[in-house]
Amino acid sequence: MSGKGDKQRPTDHEKYSSNFDMIFSGGVKRGSWVQERTTNQLVERGEHHSCDTNAPMIMKDIDGYKSQVTGEWIGSRSQHRAHLKEHRLVEVGNEIKAHMSQRREQPKTNIKQDIANAMHRLGY
Repeated sequence: MSGKGDKQRPTDHEKYSSNFDMIFSGGVKRGSWVQERTTNQLVERGEHHSCDTNAPMIMKDIDGYKSQVTGEWIGSRSQHRAHLKEHRLVEVGNEIKAHMSQRREQPKTNIKQDIANAMHRLGY
């Protein structure tokens, strides 16, 4: 008993061969290829240049946010920089270790004594 897919579909070998020759006229070459947008030609990935224009990059303005310090709305980069400077804040990204080394060490305190003093002030 035969099942589905046991029979090979009919193939036009002449058409297959002519299409193969048309596509791979220079022979089959292995590698990674990218299609250029302007010419629609396949170019080896190493020879492909993604940006053909030499122009300045334009960066959009930041999305607005509410300051965690004052609650005011910060709507632009210039406001953001001024806000950081005014409140002596530092924006930390991937370089957190560098900023942590610049942070001033807080003097060690005796936590038990601080709790006792607070309870004494409150009358306990």
